[in-house]
Amino acid sequence: MKNLFFVLSVLLVISCNSGEKQTSSNLLPTLQESKLSKKESNAITQSLPTIMVVPSDAMLKRMGCLDEEITQGVTNYKRDYSKSYIKDSRLKFVIAAIEGEFSKYGFNLENMEQALKLIENNNAMDEAEGVARDLRAELMSTTRPDYIIELDYELKQDPSSRNPNKVVTYIVKCIDVFTSKTVTALTRTNAGIESKDNDIQTLFKNDFTENFSEIKNGITSHFMDVLANGSEITLRVAVLNSSAISLEDDCGGDEITEKIIDWMKENTINSTYKMVKNTSTELLFTNVRIYTQDENNNSYTAYDFARELRKGLRNGCSLDVVNKTQSLGDAFIQIK
Repeated sequence: MKNLFFVLSVLLVISCNSGEKQTSSNLLPTLQESKLSKKESNAITQSLPTIMVVPSDAMLKRMGCLDEEITQGVTNYKRDYSKSYIKDSRLKFVIAAIEGEFSKYGFNLENMEQALKLIENNNAMDEAEGVARDLRAELMSTTRPDYIIELDYELKQDPSSRNPNKVVTYIVKCIDVFTSKTVTALTRTNAGIESKDNDIQTLFKNDFTENFSEIKNGITSHFMDVLANGSEITLRVAVLNSSAISLEDDCGGDEITEKIIDWMKENTINSTYKMVKNTSTELLFTNVRIYTQDENNNSYTAYDFARELRKGLRNGCSLDVVNKTQSLGDAFIQIK
């Protein structure tokens, strides 16, 4: 019944707009207005980077939303992003201010809060089955942003004034998801010192808007490099301890390692990669340049790159290979 009422309501609005004289004061746009909003599309606009704003680990730790777990000598972090919204009600407004500035310049946005809701059911199922999850990695694989914007801020008393004026100190850092490298960063200390406003939303928004060009220019420069030279990832090929296979074994007249290197030369942009480890059980490549889109203009990531190599090793060397890639920028395949 509710759905029927909604449909009738929409039809009523449309019928009210069907006259010869249409104005933009109605809920729905006029036909002329919709035509004016049409945008031209090209390869660059279709590839505009996607960003997601997240609180930094330092900020999460101060709020008690970051736990460290050491497993076999490796430190893992358990991040509770949902709890951070509860601990600091201002976080949502500060993130919205950052997203608003990026939106003005055409960047695509992925909202962290909405993405968290999408993966809640999966997490609940995984916990029931005892599957360990890294929430940050889950966010990245679910939304696939090109950049994450790490945010850290503190609202403090103005140290130079006896008046109850507040100032904000913040760091906004842009990180390339594929490489985990910092692209650009904006650090501001005691911002809003001349302002009479004391809420962080106003202080942050005014100062960030004024200095946003520092972040924008850094991302633009980096994105130009990605468009011209591809994304940068790592690739790891490892043989399981239980396997009888060695990367030095013969495969059609060449060693398996040599087959992989030949494949890398053909499938990376301008044969760009650096081999940093070469043993009988493991190969590791860094600075691997791959295309950002496939032939159908779909997103192309480290997983896709590893999948193609997996096919090549299976078909060319009859090996049992598994694609274990979990992040956007770290390709990993195992040979059983």
